[in-house]
Amino acid sequence: MKLLLVTQDFPPHVGGIQTWSHELARRFASSCRDFAVVAPDVPGSAEVDRELPFTVHRVRGTSNTVPLAAVPTLIAAGRKRRFDTVLHAQWQTMVASTTAAEFGGPQRIFAAAHGRELLFAPLSKLRAAQRKYDRLRERMLRRANRVFPVSHYTAGLVEQLGVSPERITVVGNGTDPQRFVPMDVSALRSERGLADRRVVMTVGRLDPRKGIDTVIMALPAVIERVPEAIYLIVGRGPDRARLEALVQEHGVADHVRFEEHVPEDQLVATFNLCDVFVTASRHEPPNVEGFGIVFLEANACGKPVIGARSGGIPDAVVEGETGLLVEPGSPEQLAEALCDLLGDPARCEALGAAGRARVEGSFTWDVAHARLLASMQQSG
Repeated sequence: MKLLLVTQDFPPHVGGIQTWSHELARRFASSCRDFAVVAPDVPGSAEVDRELPFTVHRVRGTSNTVPLAAVPTLIAAGRKRRFDTVLHAQWQTMVASTTAAEFGGPQRIFAAAHGRELLFAPLSKLRAAQRKYDRLRERMLRRANRVFPVSHYTAGLVEQLGVSPERITVVGNGTDPQRFVPMDVSALRSERGLADRRVVMTVGRLDPRKGIDTVIMALPAVIERVPEAIYLIVGRGPDRARLEALVQEHGVADHVRFEEHVPEDQLVATFNLCDVFVTASRHEPPNVEGFGIVFLEANACGKPVIGARSGGIPDAVVEGETGLLVEPGSPEQLAEALCDLLGDPARCEALGAAGRARVEGSFTWDVAHARLLASMQQSG
């Protein structure tokens, strides 16, 4: 296969789709006859690209302009017969492929689907314009030879947009269990004053949809039963000030720490600091969690996870096997789940071990790559 991966989200920017694009690109580079990435040209791109074992065609503008800016690159790729297949990280950039296909660009077009982009309504205040945007989204997805949603929840959204089930293949996200591994961090825990604490952790962008406020509101009930509990919030984002105010409001300042930035080479050790990992995402479309790679990363480190029964999270967390699921926006249910696990180290260990085994068997980037490659090769 001669494959182009077109993505609006790619390093040096960070995030779930950036990780998806980068990890799969590394594997496609070694499995395809020809391979390259088309991505936006942003500050820091040159430094990233120099370290990659494949070509990245950077197009000028922002991530929002990639759908049009990539058209000349795709036309040239098809006419030179260097590439015959395009995989889009999101449906929006399919505009480039469908346009280029009319002028000799690659004819085989595939698209991934993550979740929020299928519900996003950027023109909702202009009804006529939003209707056109919705029709464009449906037309693009129906044009794809095959669509690859990352979860069964996302697959349902794709089907609602008019794609027949026969052209939908769920390919879950992955992680790297060679990188994310259980570690002895007892010395680091002592250094950080956590030796005698039961540590709950969230890693991610500080955004209202992540449900960090639900965890904070659950803490008073948790502390009553587990006085040594402490909540580490790792990440940065626009919700920081509101969350800090909520911590004060609920009187849990002695049990919450904000860690704004953790260097990439310290991320695995940071995951290993916790006893329980939690992301209690809300379910407020379009603000939904399409899957939740962080659950796999925590499980790979041998940690039990708690997630909200929201969006695609039930694909990432197996209730009672790798972690627990609670209703979104319910501090009461979350407090009960946290107390159950924090008070039972043996169960935490068993859930974490099962989570790692599941990652190793079914949710690595190697597995995701193999499924995508096989499905594209078999599709017309």
